[in-house]
Amino acid sequence: MNDNFKFNSKLEKKPKLCKRRGIADIISTMLLMGITVTGATTLTYFVNDSFVSGNLATASSLNTATKSIQLLAYDTRDSTTLLQLSNLDNELDQKLCGVSCTGVGLSDKIPSNGGSEFIMIKIKNNSINSIFLENIQLNNVLHKWDSQTSDFSLNTLQDLSSGGNYPHDGTFSILPVSSTIQSVNNEIQSGKTVNLLIKLGPGDQDILLNKGIRVLLNIGSMNPIEFLIESGNAR
Repeated sequence: MNDNFKFNSKLEKKPKLCKRRGIADIISTMLLMGITVTGATTLTYFVNDSFVSGNLATASSLNTATKSIQLLAYDTRDSTTLLQLSNLDNELDQKLCGVSCTGVGLSDKIPSNGGSEFIMIKIKNNSINSIFLENIQLNNVLHKWDSQTSDFSLNTLQDLSSGGNYPHDGTFSILPVSSTIQSVNNEIQSGKTVNLLIKLGPGDQDILLNKGIRVLLNIGSMNPIEFLIESGNAR
């Protein structure tokens, strides 16, 4: 009788053990789901933050070089006073005019005289070393630094042929913040914030407003710095 009682007692304990194992499995599954949700929420926050702050819009741009070059603002509007720089105006023609404003008799003219229009981009060099901006690509079209702007005061009130000074069609110049004296070379020193003034040229298709513009900054590294901005807007 005693042996039977002990045998039955052991049998009664087994269902309790199974129940405990079942509860442990449920708790483990709930913890795993909680970790997954938390991770997804955190990832979503960082991705959304990168878009809102105007940082890089593609995975390929999330590299060490890009973190050292920060996009602070841009202005691609059909407007006057781009990025608060006086007399830097685009025509109110519902587009950023490129190839159609660089034909015969329009070469290197200011927008108010029918020439191609401007784009302004403000960046900061957060790296510990100077960078040298070799060229800028807008939608895969190359724009070189215009050495003829070196150390000259920006003048967009007159065409180049009439005494004005600004980048030629399809090129860019560099301006220190709060200055209209264009940089003497294409160097951007460590910690410095500058404005990049780009004039569209014959290689640039006209860009309608509210369209994406892919911007690549070639600073001599293996991978160019990549941003995505929108035409017709300022940040």
